[in-house]
Amino acid sequence: MLTDNERQRYHYALTVLKQNGEYDRLSSEHLSIGIASGAHSGPGFLPWHREFLKRVEIAIRLIDPTLAIPYWDSVMDSYLPDARQSIMFSPDFIGETDANGLVVTGPLLIGGHWKAENLGMEGQLFHEYQLNSVLQQTNIEYVMAYTVPLPGCPYPPNYGALEYTHSNIHLWMGGDMKPPATSANDPVFFLHHSFVDLIWEIWRQTRQPRWVREDAYTPDLPQCANPLHFSYAQMRPFNLINRDGLSNSYTDQMYRYAPRPTCSVQSQTVALSGWCSGFEGLDACYNGQCYFGQCVPGPTPPPFRPPTPAPVLAPPGPSAPQSNRRRAFATTPFVDCFNRNPCCDNWARKGECNSNVNYMKEYCKASCQLCTPTFNSSNECPDRHVSCHQWSSMGQCRGANNSPQRKEFFLFSCRFFFLVVIEKY
Repeated sequence: MLTDNERQRYHYALTVLKQNGEYDRLSSEHLSIGIASGAHSGPGFLPWHREFLKRVEIAIRLIDPTLAIPYWDSVMDSYLPDARQSIMFSPDFIGETDANGLVVTGPLLIGGHWKAENLGMEGQLFHEYQLNSVLQQTNIEYVMAYTVPLPGCPYPPNYGALEYTHSNIHLWMGGDMKPPATSANDPVFFLHHSFVDLIWEIWRQTRQPRWVREDAYTPDLPQCANPLHFSYAQMRPFNLINRDGLSNSYTDQMYRYAPRPTCSVQSQTVALSGWCSGFEGLDACYNGQCYFGQCVPGPTPPPFRPPTPAPVLAPPGPSAPQSNRRRAFATTPFVDCFNRNPCCDNWARKGECNSNVNYMKEYCKASCQLCTPTFNSSNECPDRHVSCHQWSSMGQCRGANNSPQRKEFFLFSCRFFFLVVIEKY
């Protein structure tokens, strides 16, 4: 669960992306490949959206490196009497709509309006049985599925495939989320697809050995899928092929998922004035309580706690030394004080901090001494990833088969072990 601070910082990052045009650029990128590509209607659906989410997350981390894209487990909201009254659609989260379907409240409004009309009129949210159906599959063809097969395809359609069932949430959301061409206009798109990616990753880790995950791809059959979905086809518009989306590097090096929430009753999920019939006496209303089937303002009841089993008594042993007891470690606050261009130091020496104030303030804070960085700014060859030493000892920095993207990653993340000397500009 996101803390209030994490949620507010995530909303702020999206707002910045909207204001500087990057959000619209990313949304247009999804629009441009909405049809006639490997992004939809076939086996490329899951790897393509994983790469797309990665690029969105990088854009977010350029604003706040401590953030990641959260996921929306809509199964939790499906348990409510009326999921449209979930706090997801309240002013503290995504926001509320007016009579025309425009979102008119919420923290993301400063970035512009988007449509969410006809909420809950079509489709449905995820249900647990749908996810279980995916996780029980043993064949890759029914996970990275042929969702638009031709009559001669030897694989029958699997209507429980993630691409099919995830579409129900697009329909349920309505508005911009409904058609693929505009779905990325809605910030819910990224929360929803992050959850889809989580389910795929759970399947990969429970059904495939690690060495199989990067190799197993649905067979390239022209009678089953558009050739743009084939494993070695370009992952348009990126400089990758579709099977690159199977890489373990996504979850090894960039993100990992928190476990799914396990009980809707424990989560404050219904907005004030929403219907909560069946949840009376339980902590199910956001900043309120369930009273005669409706969420009203008031003190929230204490959350349910299962009874604690009686402790098992054991013979007393020697007490642990004081130095071995658990200690609370202080966390280091994030300091947003970085240079965003390798030439910042040289520009600062040439007086650009005074002659080009706006640009340098945005991209060269550290060099212009507008803040105090937490790193040694005089060291031009630091390692920025905790695994650099391990990768170097495994020979990965100098691997002959490294892709250009992988070499670029080592260049910027493991400069010391990659033996790169940054030239003075």
